[in-house]
Amino acid sequence: MASRTAFLAVDADSALLQSVVRGRNIQTVLGNGPNPHKITGAMIYDWIGTVFVPNTTVERTVKMLQDYNHRAQYFPEIISSARLLCRTGDDRFGFAMRLKEPAVIDSENDVVWERVDARRWRCRSYSTKVNEIGKQHGYLYRLNSYWRFAEDERGVLIEGQTITLSGEFGSLMRTLGSLAGINPEKSLKKTLAAMRETLAKPGLEFAKAPEGTADCGQPLLPPGCPLESRR
Repeated sequence: MASRTAFLAVDADSALLQSVVRGRNIQTVLGNGPNPHKITGAMIYDWIGTVFVPNTTVERTVKMLQDYNHRAQYFPEIISSARLLCRTGDDRFGFAMRLKEPAVIDSENDVVWERVDARRWRCRSYSTKVNEIGKQHGYLYRLNSYWRFAEDERGVLIEGQTITLSGEFGSLMRTLGSLAGINPEKSLKKTLAAMRETLAKPGLEFAKAPEGTADCGQPLLPPGCPLESRR
């Protein structure tokens, strides 16, 4: 991920850009090799998805996504409830949400935002707690997501990369799970579609974080690669 030079994946792929902007398609590509990546006792899925939202701005997009208390309204197919837990300045948030898929799952998340320039933003979100309600299937253990937003005269391009850690399932279970909606790629597409639908609603206002919210403390720093691989 660190070796990538293009801000958006579509910046390096003109055909993909045309499909997203002119064709109004939500496109997904593999993030890093084939999915899933098999590790001891678990699997990692890595997808990048892109959507174009016409006639909006990057500022409006960021306002919508930072309105954590109302996320269930903006993503009704995916989230049943959400609430802001903490806030530090304008670029650090913690929030909790209850997911509807791939099962009923509660998660807490640490989010850091960064303004790149007047027309570009990015953010990263790490799940810090994940709890599947009821029977434990192992559908979701952790979710890291990385978002990029770029505005031009036509609208805003939104790109999300989701890296999902789940339990180890055989090929038959993965196939059945995919048919039932247990599919990180499909979930990413639903998320991008919900963003586009919400931002397209004229006159919809997004609330700012309430005053007096608890401070988040230091940003989460998950374990990295061994030192040798980071040099």
